[in-house]
Amino acid sequence: MRVWKLTAVFAVVAAMSVALAQSAYAGNGSTKYTHPSALTQASCTILANRPGEGVVDWGWPKEQRSLRGATYHVGVRYTVGDYALVLDLARKAEPSWGFIARSCLTDPYAYDAAGHRLPDLRAVGGNSKTKDVRPEAPHAGKRARTTPLHVGAGAVGTLRNAGKSFVIGNVREGDPFYITKAKCGKHQPTAWILGYAPSSGRWGYVEAKHLPACL
Repeated sequence: MRVWKLTAVFAVVAAMSVALAQSAYAGNGSTKYTHPSALTQASCTILANRPGEGVVDWGWPKEQRSLRGATYHVGVRYTVGDYALVLDLARKAEPSWGFIARSCLTDPYAYDAAGHRLPDLRAVGGNSKTKDVRPEAPHAGKRARTTPLHVGAGAVGTLRNAGKSFVIGNVREGDPFYITKAKCGKHQPTAWILGYAPSSGRWGYVEAKHLPACL
């Protein structure tokens, strides 16, 4: 009987320990396509787009700890040069994907499904297999129109290298977006539209719901 009681007590203590550990990461969330990293500094900036010539500089601050002292984490998706694409696991607003300096991360690497460190522009795909990350959407033979569409009022969306694929940047209200056709036509809100996003400095796909001219 005493053994049973002690076992029960240990089980309760173990459960409480797990709960406390989970609460320490409150608001951090999780996703199987990223791995968590804490910050090396009290505050770092997550940029909506990877810095480059002509790229508009905007983003948001990421604190190392919450007001209650819990350690915040970001989810590393892939790396490119001095930056890593991360998911801000505690952020409720969009954008939630962005680029952070790798010097700001305690673990500034991407890993494959087996836990092996990956080189730049390599990441785990939806089938759990490692693949190359194109930093820009393929557009051979495509020409951007001279008159752009614009991202709709209040909209913020990801720019991807293919539909439902890797995030390579973000667009927001008023950003120009140059498609390859004279008119976008009518599309479902979740359709992915190819174009050139000068605010991101690259070609990519944006969901039609962010482009009023495509609905």
